[in-house]
Amino acid sequence: MIGRRTLLAAALLGGATAAVTGCAATPPGSPTDSPSPVPPVPSSPARAPSGGPFTLRLMSWNVMTQGLGPDWYGSSMPRQDHLWATRAPRVQQWLQATDADVVCFQEALGTRDAAGRPSNLMVDMLPDRGWAHIDHFLPIMFRESMLELRDSGVTEIYPGSQTSPWQRYCTWAKLRHRATGRELIAFNTHLAPFQTIEIARIRSATVSRLIDTMRHADPGYRTPAVLAGDFNARADERRPVYSDHLRKLQADGWRDSARIARRDTSAVRGVSTHNAFGATVAGSWHYRLISTSGKNVDYLWVRPGATVLERQTYTGPGIRRLKLSDGRRYPFFADGPVPSDHCPVLARVRFSPT
Repeated sequence: MIGRRTLLAAALLGGATAAVTGCAATPPGSPTDSPSPVPPVPSSPARAPSGGPFTLRLMSWNVMTQGLGPDWYGSSMPRQDHLWATRAPRVQQWLQATDADVVCFQEALGTRDAAGRPSNLMVDMLPDRGWAHIDHFLPIMFRESMLELRDSGVTEIYPGSQTSPWQRYCTWAKLRHRATGRELIAFNTHLAPFQTIEIARIRSATVSRLIDTMRHADPGYRTPAVLAGDFNARADERRPVYSDHLRKLQADGWRDSARIARRDTSAVRGVSTHNAFGATVAGSWHYRLISTSGKNVDYLWVRPGATVLERQTYTGPGIRRLKLSDGRRYPFFADGPVPSDHCPVLARVRFSPT
């Protein structure tokens, strides 16, 4: 989103790590005092990976764990609704409802627990998930029963400077699909905010370094992959330099899932991925009003060989239609705090063998 990340950048100076935990329980043996011991049942042979196609639900979400303060968006937003403690239960609700297999987060402040172990503010929201870069502000969450972490990395793709004080990174995780044995690389990034020509040039240079990073992680682009992130640059941008994220990624073979999806399952037509907690109608800003300006700055990119079966900008459960002063009805988020100033991008993607 907007670039207020001094805290987040500071959280990164300790370095990023990948953490995955798990345990395997040993079945107890037969009781030794049993008068009629039952012969053990031979275990079924392990099923060999099929190597065939696999389908995943992928998501990108800027969750803004650090609020901007009540004056950033609109005075009609309750002050407490900016607080992470207020929004966190709604974030958990949306994560449970979408139930994605892989989630790439932005602005998810990494931390350490009381024992000094790497952690994250969302680590307990879906306890059956594994994590890569859990203490980075660009962590990647995945369903451990379906996917196994094989490798991961983090690269600085733009250093902080006087022009742009926020460091920019790419985190990535190579995941093995357990049923097929095939691999997927999830790349995750967050580009510089604001719409000035100076920042647009920084974004353009950052995208070039992002492409270099992805090619270094996967030489020859031989592995199925997804690129997720908040690019702070619009999907319908046409201006030179401002549109370099589109031009460069498309030239590198990436395709925006929003453009190639077979179905758009968004509940609100024209919904923006950057919702800013509300929108303006007839000169008045309304908290929870869903923006339909189409200002999409959040992406899920894929490469050839991936079929985007469906894609949506998720707006949560319980959309309401309320009448405003102009007599028209508009879509509003459900009662309660809006979880973030961005809506998640969710896609169901099939990866076929090449």
